[in-house]
Amino acid sequence: MSAEAQRIDADAKAMAMPPDAKKDAKPVKVSKPRIDCIDGCRFALVFPIVVAHFARFGTKNLTALKLLTQENVLVGGFFVISGYVSAYTSTKLGERKAEDKKLANPELFFWQRVMAYYPPHFVVSTLFAPMFIQVERWFNTPWTTTAFRAFLNFSMLQACWHQIEDVFKLQSLSSAF
Repeated sequence: MSAEAQRIDADAKAMAMPPDAKKDAKPVKVSKPRIDCIDGCRFALVFPIVVAHFARFGTKNLTALKLLTQENVLVGGFFVISGYVSAYTSTKLGERKAEDKKLANPELFFWQRVMAYYPPHFVVSTLFAPMFIQVERWFNTPWTTTAFRAFLNFSMLQACWHQIEDVFKLQSLSSAF
C-alpha cells in the first residue's frame, strides 16, 4: 500500500478504537485475501486430466477415448493459473510490486515451494509404487530401468511419460484430426 493509503488506514483504525484501547492496541497484520474461484478453476482443469489418465482402461469406445484423452490444453491452462498463483503470493497487497522479503533470497523461495509439493508427492508415489512396478513387470522391463524410473519419479526429475503412454497419445492425437 502507498504511504497515503497506510496513513488513512491507520487514522480509520484509530478512530474506531475506544480511547483506553489505543495504548494496548497491537498492529493488525493484513493478509492477502484467498481467491476461491482460482481453486475451482484449477479443479475444473485437473479433474478431466485425472479422468483421462484412466480413460483407456475404462472404455474401448474410440470416440470417448478421443474426447477424454486430449488434455494437453487443460495442462497448459493449469500451469498458467498456477503461475498466476505463484506471482500472486510473491507480490505486495494492493501494489504492483514484488514483496522484497520473499524474493530477497530466491533459493529459499525455491526450496519452500519444493518442500510444499514434495511430501504429498512422496506419499502418493509410495502408495502407488506397487502398481507402477506391476505395470513395468507386465511389459518385461528390466529391473535396472524400473529402478531408474523410480529414482526419476521420487526425485521429481521426470514428467512420467512412459513409452506405452507416448504411443497411445500419439495414436489418439493423430486419429483426432
